[in-house]
Amino acid sequence: DGAVVASNPAEAVRGAAVVITMLADGPATEQAATGPDGLLAADPGTIWVQMATVGAAWTTRLASIADAHGIVFVDAPVSGSEGPARAGQLVILASGPHQVQDVLAPVFGALGRATAWLGPAGHGTRAKLVLNSWLADLTEATAETLSFARRLDLDPAEIVDLLQSTPLGAPYAVQKARSMLAGDFSPAFALKHALKDAELAAQAAQASGATLTLTSALLPRWRDTAASGHADDDLSAVYLTA
Repeated sequence: DGAVVASNPAEAVRGAAVVITMLADGPATEQAATGPDGLLAADPGTIWVQMATVGAAWTTRLASIADAHGIVFVDAPVSGSEGPARAGQLVILASGPHQVQDVLAPVFGALGRATAWLGPAGHGTRAKLVLNSWLADLTEATAETLSFARRLDLDPAEIVDLLQSTPLGAPYAVQKARSMLAGDFSPAFALKHALKDAELAAQAAQASGATLTLTSALLPRWRDTAASGHADDDLSAVYLTA
């Protein structure tokens, strides 16, 4: 497909007009960016599109590092898991300088089905934290609902059918519910990454004075579930401990 293996990030970005990173977290991204072999060896004016979910504090830190090297920083995390990523159907939550939007349009067009430009760099990450807090709460509510139905001697599958037939049955929740009941925890979005994102959302809420009661309440059990051997399973594995 035209991919070329490079021995380090600096070699990979040589001559590039646009550089994309989508790594696991802030420390991994900073490690790839800095140092003599880091991607910040790119020419000044290069556009760095940072697409990982690293949280508000790390986004500010990475933007500052980019600015110090004359690199144009764009904060653009995505909404969507492995399936949409493979199909080029991600939703891109972009934020950064207005003047790069036209340059990045074909890049984002290859990666996603829609791009939302949300303002200055950092706003994309904030939107991603809001969305992933909702995702975590919805997944937890789904797991608890199935467990509750089972303990009341109801068939959880019938409850899922009922939910799907009403406005209550969000497509994502119905999909995760069927995976939970099938015991299929193949990772579309690994629990360790969903947990990381939920923790980042809780940290951002605390820093902003917001209260995320539901997200904060699920964190201890999600940590226990990940620690019990399910960190690399899909986040729907939280059903096993619900």
